[in-house]
Amino acid sequence: MDIEQYTANWNFPTAIRAGAGRIKDLPAACIELGMKKPLIITDPGLSQLPMIQEARLLVSSALDGCGLFSGIKGNPTGENVS
Repeated sequence: MDIEQYTANWNFPTAIRAGAGRIKDLPAACIELGMKKPLIITDPGLSQLPMIQEARLLVSSALDGCGLFSGIKGNPTGENVS
């Protein structure tokens, strides 16, 4: 199977959408869930990747913006996230 053509949907226990190019489905998924201004939570390194920037642009173009929180450390303590 060519990984470039693979797509899948799982719904147990949470809906998961996977496959090449599925990032374009992110705005519709947010709207389907009733989100008004989604928040992406990731670590500082991933926050700088083009994938995260693309996700923010796609969602912001369809909704009222898209927040980003990247102050997460590996194995965070309660202090890190409060």
